[in-house]
Amino acid sequence: MAAPPPAAAAAVRGPTAAHEMAAEEPSGTSEAPGEALRASLCPPSPLAAPRAAGGSSYLAACRACGVSPASCLLRRPPGTAIPLRHRGLGPRGAKALALSLVADTSIIKLDLGDNWLLGEGAAAIAEMLKENCYISDVNLSDNKLGTEGAKALSAMLLENNTIVSLQLSGNEFDDHAAKYLADAITANSKVEILDLSYNRFGDKAGEVLGMAIAENIGLKELKISWNHFHSEGAAALARGLGANIFLKVLDVSYNGFDNSGAAALGEALKTNNVLEELNISNNRISVEGALRFAVGLKENKTLKTLNMIRNPMQNEGCCGVLKALQANPGTGVEILDLPVSVTPERRGRGGKKFHVQCVNDKVLAEGF
Repeated sequence: MAAPPPAAAAAVRGPTAAHEMAAEEPSGTSEAPGEALRASLCPPSPLAAPRAAGGSSYLAACRACGVSPASCLLRRPPGTAIPLRHRGLGPRGAKALALSLVADTSIIKLDLGDNWLLGEGAAAIAEMLKENCYISDVNLSDNKLGTEGAKALSAMLLENNTIVSLQLSGNEFDDHAAKYLADAITANSKVEILDLSYNRFGDKAGEVLGMAIAENIGLKELKISWNHFHSEGAAALARGLGANIFLKVLDVSYNGFDNSGAAALGEALKTNNVLEELNISNNRISVEGALRFAVGLKENKTLKTLNMIRNPMQNEGCCGVLKALQANPGTGVEILDLPVSVTPERRGRGGKKFHVQCVNDKVLAEGF
């Protein structure tokens, strides 16, 4: 006697067996974009899940996550940017927004600065950015993301090939968080502008970030001011700069580079032939540090803008910098900010002339 078909056999065994058989059979449909993200972020809901961008999808996502929608987002006119700074979204609000943006194809700029997202909210945004391949400009500054947020964003950057500008200032990133971010900086070649200022990076962070900068082949602008880099960390960052061949703008102001860090930067400038703007203001660089830094200016030919204000360099250090530029006939420096209040006019070899002018307690030197 022939065996009954599987469905019939399941019917004979009872409804439970039939249900198990149905679960084992392939559905024949592919998972919609964001289904995995939706399942991980929000509890199961009988409501229709948001499928596309727009006010209706955002409202559906808010209902699914049990949060009140941001009225400003509902009133937002059509466009390519979502400006949501200072709105107090919190982690749950970030989850709802992430759900509505998973399949969005119109938004290219996302500004969520100062929304108290925490690491949980950052994880939601990061999961969304793994799937969304249209958003290229992201601002998550001042959100207390911490190490958890750094870990989530690092994992996202290992997969995302769209983001070009990423602002992460003021997020309480410390040396531990730097390890995750360094992995992303090393591997990601698409991000061109990165802001890591106003964090808590120390010397250990300087070491891992320095190695990452040396390996990176995409960054063109890096802001890492207002951190806690001192001699060792500063030297590590400088070594990374010396090996990098893509970075054009570097801001390390308001740190503690001191004389040894300034000397390391000077050595980096000898070999770096790409950097165009450097800000090392307020770094406790004295006369000794300024003179050692100036050694690199004698050989560098690409630097165009140099800011050294609010350093205790005194006139001797400032003159050392100017003399180094005068001694370099191929220098490209056009704008120079120094912490002095004199107005000399000097001419270097090859007819290169530097006019130093005091403007608002700064010295602006223009090469012409």
